[in-house]
Amino acid sequence: MKILFTPLTTSSIAHIIRSFALAERFVENGDEVFFTSCRLKKDFIEKEGYKVVRTYSPFNLNDENDQSVNYLSTHKKEMVEWFKADIEAASEVHADVVIGCSCLFGPHVTYATGIPTVALMNGQYAPNTKGLMGVCLCDDSLRSILLRNMLRPIFNRQFLNEYLSEVLDAYRIIGIEHGDIKSREEMYSPMPILIPGDEEFEPQLKTDENSKFIGPLFWDGFERISDNTLSEESILKFKGNDRLVFITFGGSVFNRNIYDRILRSLNKIDAKKIVALGPNFKREDFPEDSDDLIIRNFVPGLRLSKLSDIIVNTGSQGAIMQALTYGKPVVAFPVGIDQAYFANRLEEMNVGRNVNKTGILGFSKRESYQFVDDRVPEKMISAVNELMSNDKYAKNAQSYSLRLKKRYNDPAGEVVNFVYNRYKKI
Repeated sequence: MKILFTPLTTSSIAHIIRSFALAERFVENGDEVFFTSCRLKKDFIEKEGYKVVRTYSPFNLNDENDQSVNYLSTHKKEMVEWFKADIEAASEVHADVVIGCSCLFGPHVTYATGIPTVALMNGQYAPNTKGLMGVCLCDDSLRSILLRNMLRPIFNRQFLNEYLSEVLDAYRIIGIEHGDIKSREEMYSPMPILIPGDEEFEPQLKTDENSKFIGPLFWDGFERISDNTLSEESILKFKGNDRLVFITFGGSVFNRNIYDRILRSLNKIDAKKIVALGPNFKREDFPEDSDDLIIRNFVPGLRLSKLSDIIVNTGSQGAIMQALTYGKPVVAFPVGIDQAYFANRLEEMNVGRNVNKTGILGFSKRESYQFVDDRVPEKMISAVNELMSNDKYAKNAQSYSLRLKKRYNDPAGEVVNFVYNRYKKI
């Protein structure tokens, strides 16, 4: 088969590395694999040996200079260029199937060419999500039931007015015939949705043959980093008899001030610390390593999640599931609406804390999820110390980890088999 991956490349690398986890399987089976990418991530993909068929200008949903709900309107040119690149690439390589990660803006390739799209999408974006993006409210307390029933119409209306209408306008500019789409359900209907997570953490109102959980999906490429200071033996030696806190900024933080504020506060944590800066800044721009602090751009996250006691991250689904898979509690400082959902879910399940909360009144606005609270580093320190002193979070995370391991055996294999069973020609 010919598989085209169209990951969302302009915000972070999270969707790319999920695609890598699947691409490796397809290549092992003798299939041909291709990618599209924004120009900023092309080299990152090609270094793993994959062909990037089309590139496009960055369409950065995490742009620190523009987090307003008008982003899709003011960056329509870039969105159209992105969609066109995916469509042209699928036609050029004669793809049998497109695997989109995350397909947040719909199956534009399918609408334009008829080539089937499979969406690898977080549960909160699925049309039947139980909770609400930004606030979550997934538990069955009376308060949550009442609030999500009250707020869901507001968010749906906001989605229609500020998001769906702009996506459909981009479709119109390209010349895509899409009919009269009026909801997420209608926009996503041409593609099956595979959720790389767990239903307990991202509950749905319903699932079916076109919407299913496959389990947490990880790429082990960073585990192959040739850095002697980050081998299992070296990490354990660095840790010694102390606690180890793993802090990762991922690829969603573009504001240097956020890094500096958090790094300055780390000396208030009585533990060893290992920090992953991510791809947005150079290692040499930050303090040198010390006896209790190691800083790198990229780290073996699976290994560190296994060996650390507490994980601090932005609340991205991948980073949280990585931590919880190893039974480690999480302190989250979300900088986006999707991360806020997962950070709040940590608190609902008592497996972590959210230290950058947004109020109910602003939950449907992208600009509400800014790192503007000067107390966040202080709150982060307090939350880490709370998790170290109260073992209920670790016990809950360990219990959840056991449930996860019983439910899922081979998430990547689930996706590959789904694609073969649905689309492979005999």
